[in-house]
Amino acid sequence: MPEKTSSRLMQNFRFYLVLSLSSTLFGIIALAAMWYQADKAFAPTEHQLTTMSMARENLKAKLALAGKNTVPQCAQIATGVYLQSLNFHSANDVHISGYIWQKVPIAPDCPVQAKAGFYFPEAVEGANELRKKYEYVQGNETLHGWIFETTVRQPFDYSKYPLDHQTVWLRILSNDFDGYSTLIPDLDAYPDTGIKSYFGLDRDIVLGDWQIDETFFDFKTATYHTNFGYQTATTELSPELHFNLVLKRKFVNAFVVNLIPMLTVAALLFAVLMTISRKRSTLAFNGFSIMSVIGTISALFFVVILSHVNTRTKFPAQSIVYIEYFYLLLYIAMILVVLCSFIFNAPVNVQRKLVMHDFMLPKLIYWPSLLLAMVLISYWALF
Repeated sequence: MPEKTSSRLMQNFRFYLVLSLSSTLFGIIALAAMWYQADKAFAPTEHQLTTMSMARENLKAKLALAGKNTVPQCAQIATGVYLQSLNFHSANDVHISGYIWQKVPIAPDCPVQAKAGFYFPEAVEGANELRKKYEYVQGNETLHGWIFETTVRQPFDYSKYPLDHQTVWLRILSNDFDGYSTLIPDLDAYPDTGIKSYFGLDRDIVLGDWQIDETFFDFKTATYHTNFGYQTATTELSPELHFNLVLKRKFVNAFVVNLIPMLTVAALLFAVLMTISRKRSTLAFNGFSIMSVIGTISALFFVVILSHVNTRTKFPAQSIVYIEYFYLLLYIAMILVVLCSFIFNAPVNVQRKLVMHDFMLPKLIYWPSLLLAMVLISYWALF
């Protein structure tokens, strides 16, 4: 009879072990598939301007929507951008440098005389660091070129960090504050301005943790809720020229920096759980005690909290980001492992099912439960 019971227990253990391993493998595959899909989730931005004629028609439509008169072509200043460096100084400040040029039409008979010049309304420092590089008369227009360096402050959504995509834009407004001349993108200055292409930047530009998905020009409408003192000025839906860069965070860098340490801590927690045993051979090897479990968990807690604080300081103005849910999951796992060590030594009949078979149930469900929670969090946060 004892032999049959032992054989049945061994068969049940093998079944549950296979079930645990299969669930763990399924969780790993599902999590990897969601990470891959989130990393590759890129759709071209709508309303991109790809040709000069398209830009002029789009400007005309937006001016009509704002109740403004159409700007004649002789008052439209073709403006181009070429970036040489881009660096995130903080979560919301981006340092940008490069070239900007303008083609100002020479049209004495034009009812509106175009004026060269521009500024970046979102610049927080370096807004006046412009240096005139060249000025030429070519045909019926004057070409002006500047070297610029500025830092712009923009809101970014880091809720999916470290699997996030960000759009950095350079908002360019004309110095002609009266609004008689308008900036349009100089799309003829680039060899390829189609969908999913990137242009207007140095091919050897260093972006650190980022890589480029696409660049494009577009007009965005802005509402100022003031006429700035002009009695006849409209305050609604003013079209403004933007040069946009769509960036994707490099997944490998984020995986090494964030996920490998967390997976290591999770593995160490499992090792602590495996030390909970009443077998003499196991006790002689690992010397299990509640205090040793608490001491080990305390050390792991400080490692995790330091990493968590480092992540949180990167995004002080952002609500909880995707990776932080995994930190919270590790905190819960630590508490449960400590709780398991107390339950294992508590002489309470209610806990018999947990304690039976040398506390095998928590050990078998540890990885499936952890991965299931990660899969559910990922599905909720990323999709």
